[in-house]
Amino acid sequence: MKIVVARLVALVLCVLAFANTNLTNLGNPANYQRFSIPFYAQPVTVTYDPGMMVAEPSELNNATIRSTYNQLQRRPTQVLLNHLLDAKGRFGLNDFLFFKLARNTVNTIYRGAAPAAQTITLYKLLIDAGFDARLTFRGDQIYLNVYTKEELFEVPIIESEGRPYANISCLDGQCKGRQRLYIFNDHPNPRGKSFGFQLNSWPSLATQPTNKDLVFSYHGIPQQLSVTFDKTMVDIMTDYPFIHEYCYLETPLSPTLAKSLLPQLEKLMQGMDVQQQLELLTSFTRSAFSYKEDNEYFGRSKPMVPEELFGYSYSDCEDRSALFFALVRDLLDLPMAVIAYDDHLTVAVGSDMPGDSFNYKGQRYVFCDPTGPRNSSRIGQVPPGYEDKNFTVIGTYN
Repeated sequence: MKIVVARLVALVLCVLAFANTNLTNLGNPANYQRFSIPFYAQPVTVTYDPGMMVAEPSELNNATIRSTYNQLQRRPTQVLLNHLLDAKGRFGLNDFLFFKLARNTVNTIYRGAAPAAQTITLYKLLIDAGFDARLTFRGDQIYLNVYTKEELFEVPIIESEGRPYANISCLDGQCKGRQRLYIFNDHPNPRGKSFGFQLNSWPSLATQPTNKDLVFSYHGIPQQLSVTFDKTMVDIMTDYPFIHEYCYLETPLSPTLAKSLLPQLEKLMQGMDVQQQLELLTSFTRSAFSYKEDNEYFGRSKPMVPEELFGYSYSDCEDRSALFFALVRDLLDLPMAVIAYDDHLTVAVGSDMPGDSFNYKGQRYVFCDPTGPRNSSRIGQVPPGYEDKNFTVIGTYN
């Protein structure tokens, strides 16, 4: 009987301790504060308890970071996290956009001060959201790193315990050059989920419809289009991490652009056979946009999703390939292969029509270069200058 009573008492104490922990994390509703933060064109309302804030560590080492994190464990951070997760689901944010919203929100709460405390707070929020994250530090700088299965470029990556971690504090160019960083010893969620960057669908944020008039040449005959795209989607990609080239091609047109552009192209293609339709689409991507290499235009490599071609004055082969890929997928639904040369990206379409072609996994693909020659509507030829060069198929659509 004494053993049963003892176990019952222990169980009650555990339940009470768990309840008290939850109450601590949720804080006192009487203290809650609410504000609206602009996220691109979308105002997002969040609620938080000011009691969640912690002081800036006097210096950065394992002991001070652990102390700050342990303080956050006893602070009402869950209030803010619940509202951020609600916004993530409501607006269809992927993991990276969720992080950006959290970062902007935490910066507002701390009024732009205490940068190390902000980073450790973000770290706590991501851990509690189920991600595997690590902190790195050196001197007076601290960085947030997330475990990801996705391929990233020009983003610092560390390996720890057999997992790759991307430094998402270093996406704005403030971490130039290689530097030796210390990894915070504690690892609260080593089996946490992978952090995602790819945009399989666009978020449901407030749109910024923007008009653009385009002229292109189809077999020497000028064609005019008046297109509306969503500037919000262009803004999202301004400081987006450099992900794998194929991911840009898989990114869909925004609903705004699809509703405007696709019906106009469908009307032009009425009565055409498949070869003529492909000639029209290649004519559009070749001559409706001005060409310039990324390094010359942006001063860096910047692959674009289809929407961005309408938001900038110039684009290159990678960008034209992304748009052409989207148009063939959405309008014709034909098989495609994405081809990478050392310095050129192009697309081939699965078809029996005549022209330069190759076989890949049982499918014949005909070259349909979306970039050039600029004023040509001819398809079915290897890009000029690449006739004797090797290429790699980096992705297909079937």
